[in-house]
Amino acid sequence: MTPVSLGAQPPSLILTVCTGNICRSPLAEQLIRARLSKAGIGNFSVGSAGLNAAVNAPMEPLPAALSTEYGGNSAGSFGKQITEVLVGEAELVLTMTRKQRDELVKKYPGAAQQTFTMAEFVRAAESLPLGQSLPPAPSWAAVTGKGTDSGVAGLVRRIAAVRSTAELADADDIPDPINATEAVHREVAHRIATYSDDVVSILGKHL
Repeated sequence: MTPVSLGAQPPSLILTVCTGNICRSPLAEQLIRARLSKAGIGNFSVGSAGLNAAVNAPMEPLPAALSTEYGGNSAGSFGKQITEVLVGEAELVLTMTRKQRDELVKKYPGAAQQTFTMAEFVRAAESLPLGQSLPPAPSWAAVTGKGTDSGVAGLVRRIAAVRSTAELADADDIPDPINATEAVHREVAHRIATYSDDVVSILGKHL
């Protein structure tokens, strides 16, 4: 988890999560990191993990190649198992599917407010007014037990307050491309790249 840049405050961690952590979530990690850097949005670190990770396995070759194609860097990417400590450090957790989101929250209930699918986070954020005062949101510490009150935490809790507007369907889940054709891998990578663009755009607009 390499910080994009360092500031007076510790970097805010964005954690991407899938099942094995060798296809989708490392690709999302790498593309979000690259886009944050390109946009000049600092004081973030980006990491990834798997709910049932292929621990220490290298990233699959096709997603790794597609990461490079989309501007990411897959060097040194190996499967990592999600942990309570890692989830506790994250201010925003992005899963690929609703099932993964629900499994993560069931295991780590304190992460409920900051955990979204990629599609859910992007779509719910569309409900936030730009350049206007936002309605009060529940305190981060009151909901999660965390004392942090960073700008990222404030934004995430406001998006959580309107997550019902996302109206997710099965088609919004990003499927597992493991052992699939190159065409499937490319479609998955395109969707992850698009959502990564959107996530960074949201952070740039609202922070």
